[in-house]
Amino acid sequence: MDPTDLYLGTWHLVPELSLYEVGPLPASGTYVLSAADGGVRAEVRWTMVADGPEQSTAFGGPADGSPVPLPGGGAAGAGPDAFSLTRVDARTLDSAALREGVVVAYARRVASADGSLLAVVQEGPRPDGGRFRNFQVYRRAVG
Repeated sequence: MDPTDLYLGTWHLVPELSLYEVGPLPASGTYVLSAADGGVRAEVRWTMVADGPEQSTAFGGPADGSPVPLPGGGAAGAGPDAFSLTRVDARTLDSAALREGVVVAYARRVASADGSLLAVVQEGPRPDGGRFRNFQVYRRAVG
């Protein structure tokens, strides 16, 4: 990873600029993307209602597109069993969730040219077999 990649940093969700096709929009969120062990680590924390309980997830690995197995992933034939991260360029980081080598969900993170905003587009399956897109905007944390 290049430590000057613009998507690296701590970001705060801007709910009023975010759009969800599926699921409720979080009330608040923090996204931390950091260089780690030659790859990228992502930590996401969010609340669904103001002052509600915090939820979180974290993952990381090489940003070369290689699949990383998920511990216990895909149990009982459901959900992803691996993920991948791909550094597209200094402003763009992609990820994919995989099930038996097939992409089942995808996300692209793109930092603005000045590094002040991060746009995240998530795509995945709908229960009816179609696809959804959720769009989130984050502002870089100051200090």
